Amino acid sequence: MSTPRHTYRVLPPQRIQGADLPWPHEVHIALPPSYDDERTFPVLWVTDASLAFPLTVGLMNALGIVQEIPELIVIGVGTPGESDLAEFNLRRTRDFYPAPRWVNAGPGGAQMEAVLSDDVLKAGGGAAAFLSFLVDELRPRLAAELRFGDDHGLAGFSAGGHFVGYALLSRPDAFGRYLAGSPALSGCEDLLFTLEAEYAATHDDLPARVFLGAGEAELADPYVAAADVVGSMTRMAQVLRLRGYPSLELTSRLYPGQTHGSAASYALSEGLRTLYPMTPPSIDERLGSIGVSRSPAGGR
Repeated sequence: MSTPRHTYRVLPPQRIQGADLPWPHEVHIALPPSYDDERTFPVLWVTDASLAFPLTVGLMNALGIVQEIPELIVIGVGTPGESDLAEFNLRRTRDFYPAPRWVNAGPGGAQMEAVLSDDVLKAGGGAAAFLSFLVDELRPRLAAELRFGDDHGLAGFSAGGHFVGYALLSRPDAFGRYLAGSPALSGCEDLLFTLEAEYAATHDDLPARVFLGAGEAELADPYVAAADVVGSMTRMAQVLRLRGYPSLELTSRLYPGQTHGSAASYALSEGLRTLYPMTPPSIDERLGSIGVSRSPAGGR
C-alpha cells in the first residue's frame, strides 16, 4: 500500500454525451487522498463543474486535512469551461429546470419576463433528462471504473439548487444527501412545491439529509430577489419541517451579509460538515495520521 497523499487527486476531465441530452457534458473527477487503500468511498456529485468543482475540491482538502469530514469521491458535471457566459447560462437553464418556462410565478417572475428574451425564458425543460443522465448513465459508467460506495450526495447552487430540490422531490431514492446553496426553488411557477405536495399525499416519510443555505444580502439584489431565492428557500424549509417526516434531517441557514456569489462558499463549507458529520479524532489519532507519536507523560 502506497503512502497516502495529503490532497485530492484531480483527474483530466472527460467529455461525455448523454443519450437524451443535446450536447456533451464535461465530467471532472477528484479522488480522495487515501484512494489507493482499495476500499469504497461515498460519492458527491456537484453541478456547474466549471465553477463549483474547484471550490468543492479546495474545501475538501482544507476540511479533510484536519479530519472534519470523511473522504469522498467528487464528481463534477457541467458546461465546458471554454463556453462563453451566454452558452453557460442557456445550458444550465435547460439542465436544471424541469419545465421550459422556468421563471417563478408572481411579481418576481413578471420582472424577469420584462428583461429576458423569449429564447431565454423558454430555455428550461431538461432537468428530467439531466437527472437520468447522472443517475442512470454516468453513475454506472463511472462505477465500473472507480470504487463507488452506495452513498451518493448531490450539491448545486442557484439554478443548480433548484435542480437539487427537483432531484429530492422527483427521485428521492437517487441520492441520500442534498446540498442546495441559494436555491431558486419557486422556479417553473412553483413546480417543486407541487411535487412536494404530491409526494406528501402518498408518503409519510422522506429519508434524506438536506442542507439549504443562502445569503441575507441576496434580498438586496433586485435580480436575485426577483428569482425568489431567499423566500422560496425559507418556504420550502417550513413546508418540509411541518410535514414531520421522521427520517428527514433538515438544516437551513441564512448567512448575514453574504451575497448570491459569496454565500456559495459558506453553504458548501457548512453543508459538507452537516451532511457528512465526522467525530473529531483524538490527539493520538491526529498525530498518528501525520506519522508522529506523542511522548510518554513527563518525557522530552
